[in-house]
Amino acid sequence: MFYNISNHPSAKWSAEQLTAARSLGGEVRDVAFPNVAPGASYLEVATMANGLVLGLGAKPGDVCMVQGEFTLTYMLTWLLRRGGCVVVAACTDRKVQERVLEGGKVEKTATFEFVQFREVVEPPPMSELVRP
Repeated sequence: MFYNISNHPSAKWSAEQLTAARSLGGEVRDVAFPNVAPGASYLEVATMANGLVLGLGAKPGDVCMVQGEFTLTYMLTWLLRRGGCVVVAACTDRKVQERVLEGGKVEKTATFEFVQFREVVEPPPMSELVRP
């Protein structure tokens, strides 16, 4: 199973993104990413993450794309990976066009083109990443 835990319904994905998701996990299931109040405490966000994971029914080996508010995304990723799921993020090429309108206002239009799903993994130790 491929769980799309985001606010980007798979019905609006490109054919390339749908094909890539199905090749990773088979059937694609959309799960709305919950709204996280800016004043929510750590405990409230952790409770939200735990409830979502318990209600998901994901099994080890299932693939979960998790994209949304950062602290909830982080907690969901940690819980899902701990449960044996593969967590991925959609990687896109962002193309922006700007037009200067009358009065000096600027209009920006962004187009996102799917490139790949990248697995979210534990990083190597800092000693391997940063060298003096």
